[in-house]
Amino acid sequence: MNNPIVRFVRQRWRLLLGILVSVLSLYLVVRGTDWVKLWAVFRTANYWWLIPAALVLLSTSISRAFRWKLLIAPDAPITIPRLVHIVNIGYLFNNTLPAKVGELVRAYLVGRSVEGGFAQALSTLLVERLLDVLCVVVILLILLPFIAMPDWAMRGGLIFGTVAVAGMAVLVVLAKLGEPGIDKLWRVLGKVPVLGSAKVRAFVSRLVVGLQPITQPRLAPGILFWSAMLWLGYALLNYLVLAAFRMTNQVSFALTAFVLVATGFSMIIPSSPGAMGVFEGAVVLALGLYNVDQSQAFAYGFGLHMFTNLLLIVFGLVGLRAESLSFGQVSSGISQAQPDTPSEEA
Repeated sequence: MNNPIVRFVRQRWRLLLGILVSVLSLYLVVRGTDWVKLWAVFRTANYWWLIPAALVLLSTSISRAFRWKLLIAPDAPITIPRLVHIVNIGYLFNNTLPAKVGELVRAYLVGRSVEGGFAQALSTLLVERLLDVLCVVVILLILLPFIAMPDWAMRGGLIFGTVAVAGMAVLVVLAKLGEPGIDKLWRVLGKVPVLGSAKVRAFVSRLVVGLQPITQPRLAPGILFWSAMLWLGYALLNYLVLAAFRMTNQVSFALTAFVLVATGFSMIIPSSPGAMGVFEGAVVLALGLYNVDQSQAFAYGFGLHMFTNLLLIVFGLVGLRAESLSFGQVSSGISQAQPDTPSEEA
């Protein structure tokens, strides 16, 4: 089982766990839904709003590509249009296969064009995920003065935010120090069971390599700018779909951003490909805290999820065509790339 896609798919317990979580989430959402109200939301929607929403969704892939280029290397021999296609191909695989296979796909496709190969590309994706988590935390902190959050959400956000920022600060310091800094740290952590394992050290080393651009003054502002543009785009996308369902009189832009935070954190939970059920559950939970009708909230969450997932699949298929690739070619390519990186430690 050298092919990582096959290996991930064959790990049935992960797939079954994700499916069970998705089914349970859907059940909890559906059981209290008034189907007449839900249908009314779809029947009376103004779908013209989905045209600008589609453009904004595409712009988020562009923002992600610009940020990724900075993380890889500004002078890397790979263009922004190609990176946009590769980002969308990753979404295609994530929405159709379990275990976030799309991340491996992106690392393989970019690894063909950068000096560090698969391993370097994968390290940038680890950093990308860390940046996204920090962005979600920042959005939550920005929202504190604008919406009244439940105490548990506020406390949880502050605790998680503190831990995330502290962890990021430690990693940035390690990135400045390089491998000698990791060696010194592991003189202590290496004695801790599990945490001091070789797998954890390899993971930290990859993060540190990927974080190098953030420590460079000329690159850090651009990375922060495109991170802000990316998540502002996500918030605007959510609001445009909300407008399509004629719910802007009930839900403010700030509350839409809170929904974005909820769905962002929900992606951590194991789920089926495309995060079915978990995404909708996060939307219903977030809007329910502010007395939005469950049926309307479910209609919005389901509509937003289907719109984005289906459109990203289309974008991904366009990307495959632009790259002159097929599913089988990508799968085979990842298999060949594996010897370049300690995959068992990923």
